Amino acid sequence: MESVETLTCPLCGLEHRRVSLLPGEKAVCTRCDSVMSRGHRSRGDAPLAWCVTGLLLAPAACFLPFMSAGKLGAERVSALFTGVEALWGNGMRALGALVLFAGGVLPVALLAILGLLLASAKFPSIIPLRGGLIRAARALEEAAIPEVQVLAILVALTRLGGLVHVRMLAGFWCYCAMSLCLLLAEHGFDFGEISPADAAEGSPVAS
Repeated sequence: MESVETLTCPLCGLEHRRVSLLPGEKAVCTRCDSVMSRGHRSRGDAPLAWCVTGLLLAPAACFLPFMSAGKLGAERVSALFTGVEALWGNGMRALGALVLFAGGVLPVALLAILGLLLASAKFPSIIPLRGGLIRAARALEEAAIPEVQVLAILVALTRLGGLVHVRMLAGFWCYCAMSLCLLLAEHGFDFGEISPADAAEGSPVAS
């Protein structure tokens, strides 16, 4: 495993000395020209702020009315997980559980884990948990996909718009904002084997 002072190319294995990149810069392997790291545009406390904001928006996204659909005076208001309840009740329990975890539980968990990693630079008591938190963040990175659920809802709207009157309510906009916060927090965090102090300041990279 590479040390904090060096960065190893994932393709050819050549080790490089770590330096800090400016926003928009990238570190390229001197042997195979593969991109090893990039300078994130979100620096300082911005990624931590996105994590906190996303966590604050999560309860509102879960409990506020999400959308309404109506026709001829009859209207039904649904919440974020109304679809999960419908899938579960109709025997599609595996699909319902997948939607619940990928669209709700895992994004919130990833926001919390990234927030702890970024806050560990300011709260040293969190540092002993760093290794496990980084592994958990890496595992959740690919599975937490709230933006896919947002796209699925928008696609459904294009199909339902001609049949019923659909309105997006406060819960939907809070969910979209939470998803955006997660994407921005991930963009400002380096999932490499780095120290939390480096992660909070911007990705340490190699030349």
